[in-house]
Amino acid sequence: CAVCLSRHQHLVIDCRATRTWDNKHDTFAERIHKALFTKDGRHICARWQREEGCSDCHDIRHICSGCGLSSHGAQKCSCTQ
Repeated sequence: CAVCLSRHQHLVIDCRATRTWDNKHDTFAERIHKALFTKDGRHICARWQREEGCSDCHDIRHICSGCGLSSHGAQKCSCTQ
């Protein structure tokens, strides 16, 4: 899940978690009308969070929804379950 970083089955498009799967951190991102945003309101590319990433030219939106780094998406984040 791009919000809570859990690999447990749940409706990830509507995840409303405020803490990561292990309860160690506040979530970095949130879903607003099914779109993915940072807690300070920046739009995040949801495709970038997948294993295969995204090739669209909107690099400013290519940050990890788990930690905020631009080097990877949520599936490759060290905080992911």
